[in-house]
Amino acid sequence: MTDATYKKFVKRWEEVTDLPTQTFGPATPYYKKFVARLKVMPWGILVLGSIVVVVGLYVLLGTAITVIVSILQKGF
Repeated sequence: MTDATYKKFVKRWEEVTDLPTQTFGPATPYYKKFVARLKVMPWGILVLGSIVVVVGLYVLLGTAITVIVSILQKGF
């Protein structure tokens, strides 16, 4: 690598590594805790989230959810 190319690389690398930390407004602590758990144990959170979504849809739509799922299965 030439010196000019390496200097460009170092300059670009410093630009990228100087990015500020990501914030999520007032929910930043909860976001960081959620992401940390998601990185360590994703399946538990994803299964729990899926169960919550399914129960929520059942509460909102009732037994019509079976009709909607049937229509979606036939469409795809």
